[in-house]
Amino acid sequence: MKAFKITSFVAAAVIVAGSAFAQKTFDQVTAEAKADLKAAERELADLRNQIANEKVPISRRLTQLETEVQAARKEYDETVLVTENKDLSLESLRNAVKAHNDQNVYLKNSMAAYVKQFSTRIHASELQEYKELADTAELLAENDNATDSEKLSAQLEVLKASLGRVKKIMGGTMIQGEALGKNGVQVNGTFVLAGPFAYFGDGGENVGFAIGDLTNIGYPLVENRGVPEPVMAAIRGLTENGKGDIPVDPTEGDALKIVQVQESLVEHIIKGGITMVPLLGMAFFALLISILKLFEIKSVKSPKPGTLQRILDSLNSGNKQQALEAANSVDGPFGDLLVAGVEHADQEKELLEEVLYERLLAAQPKLERFIAFIALTAAAAPLLGLLGTVTGMITTFKAITVFGTGDPATLSDGISVALITTEYGLIVAIPCLLSQALLSRIAKGKLGEMEQAAVAFVNGLRNK
Repeated sequence: MKAFKITSFVAAAVIVAGSAFAQKTFDQVTAEAKADLKAAERELADLRNQIANEKVPISRRLTQLETEVQAARKEYDETVLVTENKDLSLESLRNAVKAHNDQNVYLKNSMAAYVKQFSTRIHASELQEYKELADTAELLAENDNATDSEKLSAQLEVLKASLGRVKKIMGGTMIQGEALGKNGVQVNGTFVLAGPFAYFGDGGENVGFAIGDLTNIGYPLVENRGVPEPVMAAIRGLTENGKGDIPVDPTEGDALKIVQVQESLVEHIIKGGITMVPLLGMAFFALLISILKLFEIKSVKSPKPGTLQRILDSLNSGNKQQALEAANSVDGPFGDLLVAGVEHADQEKELLEEVLYERLLAAQPKLERFIAFIALTAAAAPLLGLLGTVTGMITTFKAITVFGTGDPATLSDGISVALITTEYGLIVAIPCLLSQALLSRIAKGKLGEMEQAAVAFVNGLRNK
């Protein structure tokens, strides 16, 4: 108990002492805090004054920087825009350059094609005037060392000459030149060109229409076959005087070309070549044999009605001499058959039949001879024609090997000439085949009549 009281006293003393110490420390802290607060307020006031003093310059600097940023941004935008415009302009220029290059290529190709076609579209008589110009342009176009400017200049010269040519032809023009006249002889004369029509005259017999170069030697052909004399006179006056009536061919030369390819029968046959000789020879002999055989077979007369019965009546009555005279009155194979039958009438029936059959066999070769040659001609003619065609085609292909296929007219002409033999082979074979069938039928008809007469003779004898 005593100890507890001591302990409580000590604790109370300690609490009192701590309270006094704590009261002293709080006051000090408060004073220090107030001092610190005043110092902070003073510092705050100083800072506020400093901020207020520095705010205006900073604002001015910020405004200046913002202005500079805006100017820089504007400059950047303008630079980007200019760059984009430059890119677009460069692409546009590239596209424009490409378009111009394409146009140049098209122009060069068009001009080259025009120059190549120029020589083929003008009349053959004009080639003598424009050929050198056109050839020069074509050679330059194919020359890799020539510049585009040189090529274009040569092509433009051809174009200018072409335009001048059109102007002259529309009003009619006269050209001195060479052509192929009569018999293919080269002659000098005057060409008159008016639109699509061309005429030629040399002051002599070579007067007519000047048609295109059909000979591939560069000269037009003077054609006057089938042209009426009044038209010839008009052309002659036109080429000599340069004025007069202009004969107009509405077919633009096609009618003259048709006249030119027309040929006589002899010319057509001669074109067939050497194969036509045996072919026409066989055809001639087959025709001759057909005519002769027709007359020969038709000349075999059948007995008149009643003659056979009269012979049989004479034999049956025992008057053999009268029957023999009646049989001799019949001409040809029928007479031979009846005479043989009368002479052997008293023989056995089998022997009589054999004798009559022998006469039939003897008459058959005479009636049918040479008909086999007609059949042979009918079979051989197409083969000969085919032989001529094959030979002609070989010749044509040899010419193609040498000269090429640049001229379809020459190629078609060679093929048509080669087909002439086939044409005549069929012309010969078909009539020969029909003739052989007809003659064979007529001959067999005569043999059938003889056989019928022989059977009637045998059956008409009473003692048989």
